Amino acid sequence: MNNNKNNILITNNLQNFVKYFFTIIFLFVFTHIFGQQDSLFVKDSIKNNVITDTLPINNVSDTTVNDTAQNNIVSPDAVDQIINYSCNDSILFSFSEEKMFLYGRGDILAKDMELKSAYVEIGTKDSYLYSKSVSDSSGEHIIKPVLKQDNEDFTVSSLKYNFRTKKALVKDVKTKMEQGYLHSDIAKMQTNKEFHIKDGKFTTCDLDHPHYYIKLTKAKKIPNKHIISGPMYFVIADIPLYIIGLPFGILPNQKHNSSGLIIPEYGEEKQRGFFLRNGGYFWAVNDYINVAVLGDIYSRGSWGLTLRSNFKKLYKYSGNIELKYDFIQTGERILIDSKTTNAFSVNGTFNQDPKANPNGTFSVSLNYGKNFQLTSKNIDDYTKTSQSSNISYRWSKPGSIFNFSANLRGTHNSKSQEFNLLLPSLSFNVKRQTPFKKFGTGTNKWYQKIGYTLSVDAKNSLTTTDTTIFDKSNFNKMKNGLKYSLPVSTSFSLLNYINVSPSMNFTGRIYTSYIKHRNIILVNDNQIITAIKNDTIHKITFPFDFNFSFPLSTKIYGIFNINKGRVQAIRHVMSPSLSFSYRPDFSTDFWGYYGYNNSDSTYYSYYNGYLYGGPQGGKSGSINFSLGNNFEMKLKSKNDTVTESKKIKLIDNLNIGTSYNLAAEKLNFSNISIRGNTKLLKNISLTFGADFDPYIRDSLGTKVNTFEWDVNHRIARFNSGRIGLSGSLKPKKSQTKGDQINSDFYYYQHPEIPYADFDIPWNLSANYNLNVINKFDIASQLYVKKITQTVSLNGNFSLTKNWKITARTNYDIVAQKFSYAQFSVYRDLHCWEMSFNVIPFGTLKSYSFRINIKSSVFKGIEYNKRKEWDKSKLF
Repeated sequence: MNNNKNNILITNNLQNFVKYFFTIIFLFVFTHIFGQQDSLFVKDSIKNNVITDTLPINNVSDTTVNDTAQNNIVSPDAVDQIINYSCNDSILFSFSEEKMFLYGRGDILAKDMELKSAYVEIGTKDSYLYSKSVSDSSGEHIIKPVLKQDNEDFTVSSLKYNFRTKKALVKDVKTKMEQGYLHSDIAKMQTNKEFHIKDGKFTTCDLDHPHYYIKLTKAKKIPNKHIISGPMYFVIADIPLYIIGLPFGILPNQKHNSSGLIIPEYGEEKQRGFFLRNGGYFWAVNDYINVAVLGDIYSRGSWGLTLRSNFKKLYKYSGNIELKYDFIQTGERILIDSKTTNAFSVNGTFNQDPKANPNGTFSVSLNYGKNFQLTSKNIDDYTKTSQSSNISYRWSKPGSIFNFSANLRGTHNSKSQEFNLLLPSLSFNVKRQTPFKKFGTGTNKWYQKIGYTLSVDAKNSLTTTDTTIFDKSNFNKMKNGLKYSLPVSTSFSLLNYINVSPSMNFTGRIYTSYIKHRNIILVNDNQIITAIKNDTIHKITFPFDFNFSFPLSTKIYGIFNINKGRVQAIRHVMSPSLSFSYRPDFSTDFWGYYGYNNSDSTYYSYYNGYLYGGPQGGKSGSINFSLGNNFEMKLKSKNDTVTESKKIKLIDNLNIGTSYNLAAEKLNFSNISIRGNTKLLKNISLTFGADFDPYIRDSLGTKVNTFEWDVNHRIARFNSGRIGLSGSLKPKKSQTKGDQINSDFYYYQHPEIPYADFDIPWNLSANYNLNVINKFDIASQLYVKKITQTVSLNGNFSLTKNWKITARTNYDIVAQKFSYAQFSVYRDLHCWEMSFNVIPFGTLKSYSFRINIKSSVFKGIEYNKRKEWDKSKLF
């Protein structure tokens, strides 16, 4: 009996051993075969009762094959969604606690969230996920979990998420929003993905400990809508400013445009007093257009309104428009010197996207205003007297020889109130064509190089004033016409060394009328006066002219071997050019383009004052001569082992030129001109020029047909000259262009200093200009030289990475005074910035000092102190 019991016990133990043995073998085979899978998921299907398990470990996964048995029962505690996970360290399982632990850089991807963390704990029994911050291997840095949900990233110190309720508790959370960052000590995520926040912070500073923020005692974050907050106040440098606080508030949290109030800026002007400026309402109409209504108010009675709109449709068009009106009151109303005036402006642009029509582009530029200088903050507008508007269309197809453009253009002079209108201006062009060109191999002969181009222009213009622009009489004042040009040219080589490029240019015009003079006799106070009356003859005419030119050019090379010291030789390249041009006299009766005045015995053109004028009178046959020169020096290398020589340019270009008019009866020679430029050093350039007159002048300063050589025994008299030196210095190390800083740094928007480049520690440029004019003084009967000398300096340097100092000035050496100077300092304060700009003297004397937050979200949170330049001279 005992033996049977022992046998039964041994059998049971053996069965248990075999069961456990095969269980271990099955688990080993399971993990080995499916160890390369990278996802674990538990799927609950009422229909099939299928359970699938996946466990990735260090890029090695455990996967359970689908069990198709219909009798499997899913635990009610199982997670009801697919979870993909991986990590680069290890994965541990606790079967007793029903937990899984991921160590290292782990990635969790579930239906509603994505998590990256160095430590993750998943509890299958309670359906939760827990993650927290850990230190890296060095212990110096903290690796925080990053939760991504609905395209928003949340950096947290710890997170506990329930898969069933879809709720989460997060601590020390930081998320980037469309216009800033949201921090919270404790936050709860609800099922609808709202965040309930306690002790929150909203800021545009990207630091974990921001320099400034709005303290949110408690708040609710609604995804893609807004943040609703309870009591809130401003904090700067950890100092709470309860005075800048509200009992509640709504902060935007939208990725698309949203409407809202625009906080005005405050300050003081010398003429108009204290102000609140650029405050109003922004209306986001839709994704394609927005509108802003802004207002200004000043303590001395001035006010202004601005309507501004921007629009854009992708791949179609874009543009903007601005309407501005200002009532300007200067001085106190009760004082005698008080003045009032009105100012307005209309500005806008419209540009068609090239992708909308690759062959044609349409654009509109609108600029019109009155007294706009009085309210402009751009110092360039101070000297601006005219504004131009334009509507244009251009057509050009790749591979086509034609192109076409049409414009409606208007220019308004704000001083004379005169309008110059082109209604319209048309242009048609044909690219150069060579009808006799030989295609294929071989060299083209001179007649095969003959080519021509064609350009046609048509205009209808009107000059009027702003008060008479709509008068019906303007139709009779319009000037119109059409001009076409047909230049024909070829080229060939003469004697293998001389380049010849003969050409003929034909220019024609079409007018609908012309003017004839008629002598009339007037009687005034018993006096007979002969006058000239202009009669407009309405008839289509086709005046044309033409000219010929025959230029010749070559190059002559000369080498002077020196071989002294390091200097080996000097090379001189001469480029002589000789051209002959001829134009007939179109004022003769043969052509019929000129009339004769009997009263003063002069000829006049029928087309004086017309858009394209008329054919020129007087025969012209001139010979033009010019001689270009280039000098280079060849030096031996300082290193004896280097055989290659170094070339240095002594003079880049030295050109001497004059002309002789064969058709003129006197004063046949033109002035002799000398022009040149070179580089003295690597960063220093020299330009120079002079004009010499070969004829003398009489006692009245009039040039007479007598050579200087005949009287003063010199070839020509010095007439004028100029010398320019320019140079710049900067570090040898090449730097990249820095980012464009806030435009407020350049309050007056000088184009000479377009950006603050923090990569270049310093930069200095200087320009020197000398101009001399040798003018004849009738009183003293002597030539008096008028000399002007100016020096301009422009420099900038960075004391540190965040400091930028710029300065520029102009000095008149003759007058011994500075004509202009500007000094600017900029300090990058991370999320803040400081700027100081001063013009110490002159008409534009002013200064401004500003410390402000960079982001436009907190526009108005600033300290601004300025003294603007006196605009009273404009009134």
